[in-house]
Amino acid sequence: MELYIIEALLGALMFGIGALIFKWNTHNFGDEVYFFLGLYIVGTLCFAAGATDHLSAFKEPIYHFMASVVALGSAGGNYAFSHGLRRGPAGLSSAFAKANVVIVISISSIYYQEKLTVLELLGICSFVSAMLVVNLRMRHSTKSVSSVWFLIMVVAMFLIAFRNGGLKIANELDLNSSVVLALTYGYCALFFIVSSFVKRNVPWPGKVSKLKVVFMGCMTGIVSYAGLYFYVAALKTGPGSVVVTVFSLDMFFLLLMSYIFFGERLNFNQKIGFILSALGFILIGIN
Repeated sequence: MELYIIEALLGALMFGIGALIFKWNTHNFGDEVYFFLGLYIVGTLCFAAGATDHLSAFKEPIYHFMASVVALGSAGGNYAFSHGLRRGPAGLSSAFAKANVVIVISISSIYYQEKLTVLELLGICSFVSAMLVVNLRMRHSTKSVSSVWFLIMVVAMFLIAFRNGGLKIANELDLNSSVVLALTYGYCALFFIVSSFVKRNVPWPGKVSKLKVVFMGCMTGIVSYAGLYFYVAALKTGPGSVVVTVFSLDMFFLLLMSYIFFGERLNFNQKIGFILSALGFILIGIN
């Protein structure tokens, strides 16, 4: 097996584990503020360590502006995704979150006036079909997902697209990605530090301690950084279409692990929605 495939698989596994810890936090009623406090502090340290050769860039206003844009999408998207996990199955939530790629592609095609390829159109149709399927009522039964969950996931999709679009623009401006991400995570960490101070006297609803929630947030930051590292390494040596497709296995890893650890099962509609979402991401990835 080629090294880049192993790296892409490891990246997918790391992201799947990170999403599983998200689910662990919601399962134990942990407060997102303390969870993201740990995640973004660790992320800041990791990305800052990778940007030590570009310290002068931290003084440039453009980096801070782009980081603030990406930070809004990152913190908001993760927060919405976490609340989606409170109301819906982890595997399906992860698959729907990936639909943000449809928004990024659509806006890019309009901005650059590029025609969408057949595979991209099929991928977009697959994502849209998934959204319709999970909202269908089969044989007069209730919908397979709640309207609140669906709305939250749509918000998460747009915010994550905002984050990814910001990173795409930063890349086109030839900005160093490590510096942008270090500042992004730093802004998010600062926000959650202030938020945790404001909420310090609020009654704790969690099944586990605040310290454990922060610790698990830190672990999520570590595995997410590791996942990104493996993903970037795979892209350096392997074809992008193959790497992106293999990397999409993170949703399958999460689906399996959420079943093993939390006993989550998808009903018929949700299974079809998951498959259509995965197919859409793969079609766009192999384009």
